[in-house]
Amino acid sequence: MSYAEYSTPHHQTRFSGEFFNTITLADVESLFQNDVLPHVLPRDSVTKWNLDRTVPSAIAEIVVAAGEEIPCYHDLRPIFETLEKAFYDEGMSSVCLQIGKQQIVRYHFSKLRLIVNYNNHEYNLLVAKRLLDRVHDSNLLSPNLIAELKLNRFAEPLAGFKVTETPLYTPGSMLDERWVLEDVLNARAEFLYFRRAVHFQHQEAEPSFLFLPTSFFNDGRTLMNKWRGRFTWFHLLDCRPLFRHLQNLYR
Repeated sequence: MSYAEYSTPHHQTRFSGEFFNTITLADVESLFQNDVLPHVLPRDSVTKWNLDRTVPSAIAEIVVAAGEEIPCYHDLRPIFETLEKAFYDEGMSSVCLQIGKQQIVRYHFSKLRLIVNYNNHEYNLLVAKRLLDRVHDSNLLSPNLIAELKLNRFAEPLAGFKVTETPLYTPGSMLDERWVLEDVLNARAEFLYFRRAVHFQHQEAEPSFLFLPTSFFNDGRTLMNKWRGRFTWFHLLDCRPLFRHLQNLYR
């Protein structure tokens, strides 16, 4: 068996990659209501760890239980850096961790993947729940539309956009003046562009501006820094003649 096969959780296991790809907003709400989510421990909670050849068989060593305290991703990074080599060279199959001063736990390699997956999505689940709470509390949608909204997959892209692939949960980051995720800004900018384009279309004219997602700036900065130095938004002004030329080509 390869390391990839051994360390990959079963696709039906809670917090597997497939789990997060398929759950709906209704499922997210249920996870919070039933209090089945684990609790991520503070950084540096793992004080010691070592690899072992024992293949875990107990359920607690393979899956993440409801309300279980799990390490944060930062504490697991040095462990992951050694797993594959230790699996092939020494036959290591599990890891024993000391959490705090007394608690000792054993994890199957696949459980480590589950824990990392949850760490990666903990914030996303929270903003999805907050988004649902706001929709309920503000009466923005009728009960039928709310029920329809909850049938959508938690991580599927927002519909109606051509460039941005903003997951459904990301608008929740805009609540209570939280930092707005980059994807949300791109979606809002593209939405503004569509509205302006409709306005110009009614006047039988072309839009007077182009929508440039943040990825354009990031890619441009990467290229420019290789040969010209610091890249700023002011460099985009130098590109305006090129944009006008491209716009004329596609009319």
